Amino acid sequence: MISRKQRKQAEELLRTAQKVGHYRGDLFSDAVREALDGAKKDLLDVLRKDPAATEDAFDKAAQRMDRLLREHGGTFYPRTFLGENVEVLLVAALIVIGVRTFFLQPFIIPTNSMFPSYSGMQAEVYAAEEVPGFLKQAFLKFQKFGRLTKLEAPASGEVRIPLFSQDRRSPDRGLASTGLVRYEQVPARRFFVLPTTQRRYTLFVGETPVSFNVPMDFSADEVIIDTFFPEGIPSQGENRTLDSARPLLSTGTTVEEGEPLLAFNLFLGDALFVDRMSFHFRQPRVGDPIVFRTGDISGISGDQYYIKRLAGVGGETLEIRDYQLLVDGRLRDENRAFVKNAERTDGFPGYRNIGSTFREGSEVFIPEGTYIALGDNSANSLDSRQWGTVPEGAVVGRAFFIYYPFTTRWGLAN
Repeated sequence: MISRKQRKQAEELLRTAQKVGHYRGDLFSDAVREALDGAKKDLLDVLRKDPAATEDAFDKAAQRMDRLLREHGGTFYPRTFLGENVEVLLVAALIVIGVRTFFLQPFIIPTNSMFPSYSGMQAEVYAAEEVPGFLKQAFLKFQKFGRLTKLEAPASGEVRIPLFSQDRRSPDRGLASTGLVRYEQVPARRFFVLPTTQRRYTLFVGETPVSFNVPMDFSADEVIIDTFFPEGIPSQGENRTLDSARPLLSTGTTVEEGEPLLAFNLFLGDALFVDRMSFHFRQPRVGDPIVFRTGDISGISGDQYYIKRLAGVGGETLEIRDYQLLVDGRLRDENRAFVKNAERTDGFPGYRNIGSTFREGSEVFIPEGTYIALGDNSANSLDSRQWGTVPEGAVVGRAFFIYYPFTTRWGLAN
């Protein structure tokens, strides 16, 4: 009587023989093909047509199939880790690529141009006694992907902060528009493999430097200023000289070597899924949070993914007046972000006339086949006010679902 284990073994041999026939059959001679077909028939006869077949009959048929597969099965038999898993990995990769291309694409919001609708990277600054312990930090890592940075004073002395100079001769004046505290761009690795670029900030304790890195899309200005100037940087004074080539801001804070200098947690921006399917069946609508590629937009270097609110479509005329977004003379109200910005409530700062496209008292007509895209955080957003319209073909989808972090932000995107 054939055991259950032997039946499973026979079924596996038959599946492998079928796979070998599909992938390698064109390499076989007629004799090999006939031998494999005969072995499959004998094994099927034992397995299905003769329930009372003896173990000897099974062993004979199984051994014949095993011998033929070893001779002609290539990498499919005997099964190795590579042969067993490459196909599975390739199929999985194709499924992931297909889902990402046609259905749902993961996207992490790096900046706060859409805040408070969507959050980019956020920092929480700690006093020395408030730095999270191991268990709390482990929880924050799980909940919001918190990355803790702690600096200790490398020497004793006063803390001084390098600033970008406004001097036209300054070698790094080109970066001055991206922040107040001076930093340099340095090569780094993402996930230990992928090349990327980070910001490196350097503070001075006396004459001794101490540095830390953050992602390129994050400005550590607020972290540094909140640590050493909780009431804000003085606008004037001997401690701030902006027109020298390498200005240093004296903080008035003196530390001893080994004392805590700066500590903060950097939390990941909202991770969401982009719905790439819907726009194949309908046009994007005003108020949709759209994700688009920047490669065909003049004024933006490189081909990146941006997320903004669709604020106007072809044929409409827009105007920003008194923090309100107006369309053809009336208040734009298709989404709560438009209304909240008009009211300047719940963290929405109101729309601003900045950049070359929108000017105070002017109206902007949108050509057919293009969109106006604005950030909800109008005071801190690089959008259509600076670089104009977005071509219809650049739009890849709309924000659909925030799947991380595990906070109250989790859920459907608006």
